Amino acid sequence: MTTITRRAPAKVNLYLEISSRRPDGYHNIESVMQTVTLFDELTFEKSEAVGQNITLTCDGGELPCDGTNLCHRAAKLFFEAAGVDNYGLSMHIDKHIPISAGLGGGSSDAAATLTALNELYSAGFSKSELCAIGARLGADIPFCIMQGISVTRGIGDVFSPCAHLPDCHIVIACHGEGVSTPWAYKKLDEMYDFDSRNVCADDFAALIGGGELKVITAGMTNIFESAVLPERAAAREIRERLSKAGALRAMMSGSGPSVVGIFDSENTARSAQRMLLDKGITAHLCKPYYPDEA
Repeated sequence: MTTITRRAPAKVNLYLEISSRRPDGYHNIESVMQTVTLFDELTFEKSEAVGQNITLTCDGGELPCDGTNLCHRAAKLFFEAAGVDNYGLSMHIDKHIPISAGLGGGSSDAAATLTALNELYSAGFSKSELCAIGARLGADIPFCIMQGISVTRGIGDVFSPCAHLPDCHIVIACHGEGVSTPWAYKKLDEMYDFDSRNVCADDFAALIGGGELKVITAGMTNIFESAVLPERAAAREIRERLSKAGALRAMMSGSGPSVVGIFDSENTARSAQRMLLDKGITAHLCKPYYPDEA
């Protein structure tokens, strides 16, 4: 048997807008995404097999471990693309990223599955080829394969380079009911005419290139806040608490309801995290994560 492990980082949106709705029902986004040092840990064990056998177990959270799980689906799609007819695979997820929180946990786990199996089975797929496979399962998976920071467009599968964030500390907090991404998009469709929006993530990326954290955080935006925050009092409260605790900017990530606070002081960030934990709110202290620096 051969076993390998992978860490799957959470992602946050520093900028998230929608430019248009596509004929296929998806939405074209304008976003800057950043991976952070909050990880799920996955273990993959390959065994010789005749036939097709995938088993999945999970610790933490309440994930389904059957064929509906994104990791299970990613594995099946990988074997199909690689032309592997006989396989025995055991996968285990040690879950730390909150579920249905706008942090891309499921997408990151699926991305880790694709990269791990590419190594385990010596398939030789390039990153771009793995991204193409992942895009068939979810819009965030290609970015979760690439990791780091990127301007993202299309459904999340078109990337442009972006400068690294200056040194900062990130508190990610989540409490209460999760958010269904399809529900959030439906709410936005009811609120906006996406054929007439003029938005561009390049302007925000230019702020990051300037290297001034206060200027960068002032430019952060997330269109999903307008749809989700009126429905999620806990997220509104967390955003307010992080702002009062010294965050340069507190904003929902993705379709929420997780809230991200950006701090220029580690001590202030730790104090904010402790304050939330004392109130029974799940809170993680993170840094930006770049795989080439890990």
